[in-house]
Amino acid sequence: MAHIGSRTRKVAFVISSHGFGHASRASAIIEAMRDRDPALVVELFTHVPRWYFSQGIGNFNYHKTDCDLGLVQTDSLNTDIGATILELNKRLPLDPKKIKSLATQFQALKCQLVISDIAPLGLAAAKVAGIPSVLVENFTWDWIYAGLAERAPSLRYYSELLAPLYTHADLRIQTTPVCVPDSHAQTTRPVARRQRQDRATTRGKLGLQRDRKLVFITMGGTAQDFSFHERLCSDFRGIDFVVAGIGTNAETHANVTFLPARSTLYHPDLIHAADIVIGKVGYSTIAEVFEAGVPFGYFVREHYPEMAPLVTFLRAQVPGFDFKATEYVGGQWLDRLPQLLAMERFDRRNVGDGASECANLISAMF
Repeated sequence: MAHIGSRTRKVAFVISSHGFGHASRASAIIEAMRDRDPALVVELFTHVPRWYFSQGIGNFNYHKTDCDLGLVQTDSLNTDIGATILELNKRLPLDPKKIKSLATQFQALKCQLVISDIAPLGLAAAKVAGIPSVLVENFTWDWIYAGLAERAPSLRYYSELLAPLYTHADLRIQTTPVCVPDSHAQTTRPVARRQRQDRATTRGKLGLQRDRKLVFITMGGTAQDFSFHERLCSDFRGIDFVVAGIGTNAETHANVTFLPARSTLYHPDLIHAADIVIGKVGYSTIAEVFEAGVPFGYFVREHYPEMAPLVTFLRAQVPGFDFKATEYVGGQWLDRLPQLLAMERFDRRNVGDGASECANLISAMF
């Protein structure tokens, strides 16, 4: 814990811009690190927009950085492998000049530690800068590309390029649910951002009645079709729906409220306020529904390496069940909505906090 007279600590976070899940996990860890040291200076390097972090972590310095591609997606549930390969060909191997430039930034900013949420550029630059580094992951891109190489063999080349870069980390933290356990890594519980306000307050801000069921639909940080909304109004009038990531302004039509991605309502608060959550299988949503104990109806993407371990975790730890990705757009999943609404929440009080576990591990590094 920082005290009067102690030196100011400064840390760089290099965060994958693939969706919002990595930024969500990093935000939760920063919040927990600030519990230990409120004066901590945070330098963010990412393409995730500045506003996303402004929702949760207070003061930080933002450096817009193209640090990681991940996968090119056409929407929340579908990946364009061909476009991904074209983009990877432009970016890999990593440009030594880009690595050196980022390393020079770390040194100029006097960063004492670099934390990478699966962006290998951060680890490579930290090594060149001579600064200790931490890798936070539940999967890495080399493993994802190797799994997808069964359908697109050229991805194996990029997997082999990236794999050695992940070994540069001085500390490897794997956050549950972990896809490929590493015996040399430290493992934590799920890392989720904290609830800020109670259910009643969140529902009040939405203008919803307390005695009506609330379904929260969240498909991550990528645009997604929502062609079944008329069924929500006609077939489920007695239920309120809140849909995240639609449009640029909040709008309510009958019993359906659409919220833009950049909303004044905090995503974890919406999850805690809901009776059930509907969404894609992705790390940040899994971690947040786990913490809230709320039933979860989730869409599983076919032929995606991350799905099997994440679904295994969900089936064991979260009330709910899975849907095929193809059921989303057509709204077939709505036929099973009553089953989800009949499920009970799990009590997650006193189960531990993965973000605080990460902060404890990281605090020993500098």
